Amino acid sequence: MTEAGITVSWSMKAADWLDIAAVVQRAGVPAMVAFARDAKAAARQKPRYATFFLKGGWRGLPPASSVPTPRTSSAADRPDWCEDPDCDEKSRMRQSEDSNGLRSLRPCQQCHPNRKETAA
Repeated sequence: MTEAGITVSWSMKAADWLDIAAVVQRAGVPAMVAFARDAKAAARQKPRYATFFLKGGWRGLPPASSVPTPRTSSAADRPDWCEDPDCDEKSRMRQSEDSNGLRSLRPCQQCHPNRKETAA
């Protein structure tokens, strides 16, 4: 929660700690942080205690989904561009021509050094 900009006191009763442990098991920390971020934004006064979130809705969070979230590609996932004029900066692919004059795309071996070439 601190990384999300939410700093509160975690001084609370043992029963509240048990409730939080149950919510972590059922809903997961990401759901708790998302709820706390939204609740903080909607609060009239800055929350000072974690029990604000526990009593305000953490107990009612739904169970975490067992379906993995789809991975989206980002610029950080792409290999560095080799800057070769034959290599496309966005796709990191090279166009090549075989002996029959047919053109095809293949991964640039400079940008994708560990990728194996596969026959089409």
